[in-house]
Amino acid sequence: MSGEQGKERPNKLKLGIFGANMDGGMTATKVKDRFRLTWPNVERVARAADEAGFEALLPMMRWKSMGGETDFHGTSYEPFTWAAGVSSVTDNIGVYSTMHIFAVHPLMAAKHMATIDHISGGRYGFNLVCGWFPPEYQMFGIPMPEHDERYAYAAEWLEVVDRLWTSDEPFDFNGKFFQLKQLQMKPKPVRRPRIMNAGASETGARFAAEHADMAFIGVLEHESEQQKRANVDRLRNTARDEFGRDIEVWSGAWVLCRPTEEEAQAEYRRVLVEEGDYSIIDSMPPGVVPPLDDMPKEEADMMRAKLLAGFGSIHLVGTPEQVADKLEAMSAIGLDGIVLTFVDYEPEIANFTANVMPLLEQRGLRNLRQEARVPDPV
Repeated sequence: MSGEQGKERPNKLKLGIFGANMDGGMTATKVKDRFRLTWPNVERVARAADEAGFEALLPMMRWKSMGGETDFHGTSYEPFTWAAGVSSVTDNIGVYSTMHIFAVHPLMAAKHMATIDHISGGRYGFNLVCGWFPPEYQMFGIPMPEHDERYAYAAEWLEVVDRLWTSDEPFDFNGKFFQLKQLQMKPKPVRRPRIMNAGASETGARFAAEHADMAFIGVLEHESEQQKRANVDRLRNTARDEFGRDIEVWSGAWVLCRPTEEEAQAEYRRVLVEEGDYSIIDSMPPGVVPPLDDMPKEEADMMRAKLLAGFGSIHLVGTPEQVADKLEAMSAIGLDGIVLTFVDYEPEIANFTANVMPLLEQRGLRNLRQEARVPDPV
């Protein structure tokens, strides 16, 4: 089936895989059956997600270990190189890089991305990160600018990249952050790579609304469905009303699915409560960890466990029916897509594909698997 035909029946709820370029993925656990980073493992995960009809493979970008007993995020594959490799072993899934723009000159980034877009046949996109972890800036010998300045830099960085992709003639660029002479670049991307951004502050959300094709938003389990929908609508309406743009709104979730609820809860206790690497919590960046000392003990203990899996993102734990229910509820608040993480990606993607995906198809959230999953042009 062609990409044009594939566009006729887009999935109501798109799905991606997040963090499979990191040892341990997004789960800080000491269990031996966690995801271990080797290239053969990455290839198998990528192929499994592609064959299952997922829409996105999204890596993280970490420069510095968060420590702990597991050296959490101390071992990772660089996302440009990872995306090029993953593109070569998949056929239809969208392949993305996550980049800290302070670490990559826009001319170099534009060239990297155009090359990967050719390798992938036009399936490439990138997750633009302004940087939020001071020790990583320090590794590059760069002082971390104040919050809004980082987004001003990002807008100018993106303007340089976009002009490199679209200008046929050499050009000069004279901005606040970049003064560049006679810029040029060939080949151009097969098509304009899609842009992701996960700005959470008011400034970050406006940046995503103005520049991103896919904006990420945190979904908090304690909020009401009305609050969750209002948050999604606010972001989408800002893009439409203030910038004349239609964007997709995505979020993330950590999944643990088992045949029975008892089995799922027992596995949750084993992975996070009994074998969780709690020593990394003190190394987490500012803003990620809530004031645990101010919470009742039971609530604080639950939050600590959640922080170990997806940095506190929503947890989908239970039977296939329960996981499908929760994904349906996330779709109902207006989300277009969700990137998923697991304790170990390859067996859990197989489990999800066999047991949860048919339920999502029955509920009208997914279509029967198609041959083409090229993202819709922007």
